[in-house]
Amino acid sequence: MDAPLSSPNDLHSFKDPIPSPDRPIVLAQLIEEVETRAQKLFTEQLAQQAGFIVVPFDKAYQTRTEVNSPSQWLNKEQRIAMGSKAGADIVISGRILDFGKVQWQYWVTGLLLSMAVETLIVGAATGFNPSIMALAAASELVTDLPFWWGGAYIAGWVFRPVRIKIKAMQITECEKVVWKEQELMVKIPGKSLKKHSPEAQKRKEVQLGVNLEETLKELAKIAGRELRIKPCKEHNF
Repeated sequence: MDAPLSSPNDLHSFKDPIPSPDRPIVLAQLIEEVETRAQKLFTEQLAQQAGFIVVPFDKAYQTRTEVNSPSQWLNKEQRIAMGSKAGADIVISGRILDFGKVQWQYWVTGLLLSMAVETLIVGAATGFNPSIMALAAASELVTDLPFWWGGAYIAGWVFRPVRIKIKAMQITECEKVVWKEQELMVKIPGKSLKKHSPEAQKRKEVQLGVNLEETLKELAKIAGRELRIKPCKEHNF
């Protein structure tokens, strides 16, 4: 998890406030739950793609605990060791870059671009009146900041950004990265959210969970089309 999460409230809707001393512990537990769920979901989705024999989640999780703690990021040697113990040809690792909150290098760029476009449109319509353009820029900042920084739930429209980066390393014959992909979901598909009760639809953990599943489904489909074992003579990424 690389997303800039600082509070349990970034991940979950709580009825009562969490005491300050407990917040770091609860946040760590919630992050571990999200990471485990993401691993399980991607394993299940990948197993549905033609041409793959996927190591079951329980076996992969057990093998990982034998190599290192599940809460710690595996280095290259540990990923190779894990894959060898599981009898795999390819080891896939992933990072959750954004989850509800977006890393500043992503959201600042997007926000500035959005503000620039909106301000130029207003400027062209008003003869580039500096006062009106300044008001337009300020309005854009106030209205768009929640979307770019932490998502929003407005009048049934739900925006909870989830960005995941996946990398696949081939460990048979030669060791090299053979595929990598990144996927971002911002607006939650209404048909997916409607599977939950009206009350649950308003909860942050449900909204984030839906976009997490949608993102992983898309990544699994892309892997099904593109991920293949490659001859060792081919170039590395």
